[in-house]
Amino acid sequence: MSRGVLLLCEAARATGLGHLVRSLALATELAGRGREVTIALRPDALPEARDRVRAAGLTLATGGWVDPDLRAGAPGTVVVDSYRVTGAELTGLHRRCGETAARLVVIDDLADRSFTADVVVNQNVGAESLSYPGAGTVLRGPRHALLRPAFPAARTAGLRSAAELPDVPRRVFVLFGGTDAAGMAGTAAAAALRAFPHARVRVVVPGAAPVPVEVTASPRATVLPPVDAVHEEMLDADLVVSAGGTSLWELCCLARATAVVAVAENQLPTYDRLTAAGHVLGAGRHPGATVGELADRLRTLTAPPGTLGRVARSAATVTDGAGCARVADALAG
Repeated sequence: MSRGVLLLCEAARATGLGHLVRSLALATELAGRGREVTIALRPDALPEARDRVRAAGLTLATGGWVDPDLRAGAPGTVVVDSYRVTGAELTGLHRRCGETAARLVVIDDLADRSFTADVVVNQNVGAESLSYPGAGTVLRGPRHALLRPAFPAARTAGLRSAAELPDVPRRVFVLFGGTDAAGMAGTAAAAALRAFPHARVRVVVPGAAPVPVEVTASPRATVLPPVDAVHEEMLDADLVVSAGGTSLWELCCLARATAVVAVAENQLPTYDRLTAAGHVLGAGRHPGATVGELADRLRTLTAPPGTLGRVARSAATVTDGAGCARVADALAG
């Protein structure tokens, strides 16, 4: 019988839920293959993060986070997805994994730490140019993007609808991650209302984040709490306005035309590469954009006829959504 998997994951308000979302996607794939998966969250994890782990039917660990007891339960694989674990801590954990014949897998985006590990997963465009000298195996690029099962399952529908997109969006979906730490969702929704005066705009606003009156008072706008079936909202949209985080791989899998606002420094490399390749529409970097400025950008970006369809078709080439299966296959070897 295969030994279990211990997954150490970031899920704080400041860092958002992107780490958790992709880690749960991998955990779900591994659990479906018969592995017993336990998730350990940092002490500052959001309550909804713990709820998501339980809703996925996975065990939520107690005890040490960066210094777990590897002999209790004797996991065969330890996965870490957090920017806040130092290179020295990862190397120390790798050494301890070796003492129990376990493998250490690090999910990383930046290659900004020196560490050792058995496997590194970097799902980003441009990962081929990054160096991980301390890793035994490196799985690189969006073909390894860790997406929830709903996205590859809906890919065919997305490809079909991408062929029928209008020149001017009639339906816009606005999503800035699970926490919207930058507070951009309301601004982007207001900008979409101005840019496309005949469009219906649906916007996800987590928690008690402020929403401009321009949005709440508009009969064309709908303010949503975080939604489980977010792929359905994406599929229904002619244009998605999003941050530059892990949601981009979901949107590419579904062949969505997406205007991206980079809201954090760590999003800039992906933002720049996807924009330059024509896979997304680059709507700028936050902070700095007012509602009016962002509205002008959205209007200008989508003005050329056929833009939405062209960008959607280009996005679809980035990832097919089978990354979890590929990573799980590699870990089984």
